[in-house]
Amino acid sequence: MVTGDSKIPEIPHSEVGFPLPYYSPVSGTFAEIRNHNLHLGSDFKSYGLNGHNILATFDGYVEEISYSKTGYGLALNLYNPKYKIKSKYAHLHSFGGTLTELELLRRALLLMGDPTGFQLKLPPGMFTTKKGNAIGKTGETGSGPPHLHLEFRSEKGNINPLYFSEIHQKDVTPPTILSMFLEGDDLESPLLFSAKEIGKGKFELYTEMGDKFTSIQLTGKVRIRLSGYDKIRSRNKNNVYGMDLVVNGNSVFTRNFDFLSFEEKSQKHQFYDINRSSLSPPVYFYHMYEQPKLFKDEGYSIDLNQFPKKDKIQIQASLRDATGNKSFVSFEIIHEPSPKDFRIKQTSKKTGNKYRSVDGLVTIDLTKAEVSGDGSLLISEVLEKDIPFKIPKGLPLKGKIFKLDTKRMSWKGEGLGELNLGVTPSIKESLYFFDSSIGKFQGIQPKRKSNGFSFKLTKLGYLMVLGDETPPTVFPMTSIARYIELPEVRNHCMEEKYYGLSDVGSGFKTNVELLVDGQTYPYEYDPDRSAIRVLIPKSLQKERPYLLLEVKASDFAGNSSEPFVDLISTNGWKEDLLQASCPVIE
Repeated sequence: MVTGDSKIPEIPHSEVGFPLPYYSPVSGTFAEIRNHNLHLGSDFKSYGLNGHNILATFDGYVEEISYSKTGYGLALNLYNPKYKIKSKYAHLHSFGGTLTELELLRRALLLMGDPTGFQLKLPPGMFTTKKGNAIGKTGETGSGPPHLHLEFRSEKGNINPLYFSEIHQKDVTPPTILSMFLEGDDLESPLLFSAKEIGKGKFELYTEMGDKFTSIQLTGKVRIRLSGYDKIRSRNKNNVYGMDLVVNGNSVFTRNFDFLSFEEKSQKHQFYDINRSSLSPPVYFYHMYEQPKLFKDEGYSIDLNQFPKKDKIQIQASLRDATGNKSFVSFEIIHEPSPKDFRIKQTSKKTGNKYRSVDGLVTIDLTKAEVSGDGSLLISEVLEKDIPFKIPKGLPLKGKIFKLDTKRMSWKGEGLGELNLGVTPSIKESLYFFDSSIGKFQGIQPKRKSNGFSFKLTKLGYLMVLGDETPPTVFPMTSIARYIELPEVRNHCMEEKYYGLSDVGSGFKTNVELLVDGQTYPYEYDPDRSAIRVLIPKSLQKERPYLLLEVKASDFAGNSSEPFVDLISTNGWKEDLLQASCPVIE
């Protein structure tokens, strides 16, 4: 039960069970960045299949059911009144299992009510169940591809599902440290060190020039951030469970992602450098210090002024997983002013919260964003030979490359930027942004103007204009198209086909030209898979042994793909599988 000021209900771990009938790996963890808020549960793999049983994690009753076409999709809340804890299951295909009448209620609500959604509180005890009983089926309703999203909630906030021993992933691999970000009052520009594993959980740091980093001279306040991830049992790069900072053998900071209050779920800036952290793929720069709740203030890891001059201070920063595996980096700070070779010239001009490159071509306005810290946004020009990435083939560089970085500051919200070319860009030219933290090109919502581009900025990286001479591609997604659903929930009337879309340049358009046997055919775009979904009635097998499907895609630069052709055999669509209610199309 919840007692005193405890945040997590004292339910015995033996009374909390796994939510699926097989030991599925976690594919998304607690407190990961999800757009505007943090992920409040764990995602479990369903291997691209809908229809697996979901199991009650503890004894209780169904408190609420809901459905929406976005967000959680079809969801169910299970509540245990003894310990005042609830678990939420989301993205379901249907209810049922031992609660057959609950599934009938779902169907009735959709038939008689609003088919786009519902939310219904149920009387306590109407639908009761025991730990381990089947209460529904996995699906892909709402947002995301097939998976099970599971949350645990108390009266005060959300609990990390990996807190409970039965849901532990029991892995033996410690988290991976990617890099360390070092920022100080004495440094003109932040320093980014890459990490290399030299033993299980032990990492060494290296400078951008490839030199091993073990020591640095600094004074004043210092901020340390680690970037990394935890793979657990799946191949996904997940959030870690905890972190620690040790100075001269003494712990000065520790954080566990075992619980988040309802207030904290919208305050990701307290845990992450949000301008360097990204959702896709997940790369998180963790603050190794407490960040004040007032965003305009800025926290710090160590105040070196509290140490004697010329003192040598031993630092260890580490990341932990839910099983207790730890990874760490170590280095030394000598309490002296930093040498001049760490300092760089001012690379941008500042007026209030407006920044401009020295040549005046790039301007970024953070007036409407929430800015913290007393530093500045740095805008510097770099040569193509000096960038830490390769520009893809077929995308020629058009003009200068600008690096965007910060010194003792960060911001929440969108910065409004402009790049002045002096001429109107052609349809083939577009503004591109390379996200430094994840090492990938990302969208920044560019818009063409008479003299260049405007854009919105939330991250840090490299800004440039590239041409687009490369058409998009269309390809079959056979790994998910054949058995997207288990037999219990599969639509026997329709054959389901997915065709993926991709583009290395300006981006593909989601409306394609689709023909079946030379006739325009309907489809829907699936944003979670970046693919089009085509449903073909199986009744066609009576008349046509083959169907010729053609897909042609285009991008925003005016490039069009070659037609992708798929010859579909209907011989495998057995007539005895067709139901009397299936539509007949000839």
